[in-house]
Amino acid sequence: MRVLGKIGALLYLVAAVVVTGVACGLGVAPAMGAIAEPFTRRLTLMLEHMPARIALAACAAVLVLGVLITVIKAFLARRPPDAVHPAGDPDIQVTCAALTSIARAAAEAEGVMVESVKARVAGKDRSQIRFTIEAIAFIDHDLARYAAYIQERVQAACERMLGATGVTVSVRFLPSKTTIVTKEVSRDRA
Repeated sequence: MRVLGKIGALLYLVAAVVVTGVACGLGVAPAMGAIAEPFTRRLTLMLEHMPARIALAACAAVLVLGVLITVIKAFLARRPPDAVHPAGDPDIQVTCAALTSIARAAAEAEGVMVESVKARVAGKDRSQIRFTIEAIAFIDHDLARYAAYIQERVQAACERMLGATGVTVSVRFLPSKTTIVTKEVSRDRA
């Protein structure tokens, strides 16, 4: 989230707290009786002043604007494409699932365990695909050469299947060491 987005989210949060607090103070507090009466009286006295009403109206406007933006984003959001058009041909589609399966098989090598393969369609004509392969290497030397080897294998296999270029592969190695924690429980607790 960018800085402007964070500032907007903070403004939205403050506006929601103010509007909810005033609504609860004027709506719920009178039902509570004598306990909430001093707070209700102070709130109504505060809202008699014009700056307080303007601040409340501004907070309500920010709240309505935030809800409106969220609804518009929800309606305008598009699903990411799930198929590639090799060489930009709109009549031919190859699903990301098929290419992911090929990429996973090509990435398997001795000394490497493939953790995940993520595919994302790119390009205006949806003719390119980008893979992110997360793997665990059981070797501890020359990882750059090993990553290049995996990239070449995956790229060659996918381009052979598509019959066109446009495959980009990124290999990320995850830590290979795990820690096991054991804890003894006394018989009294069991």
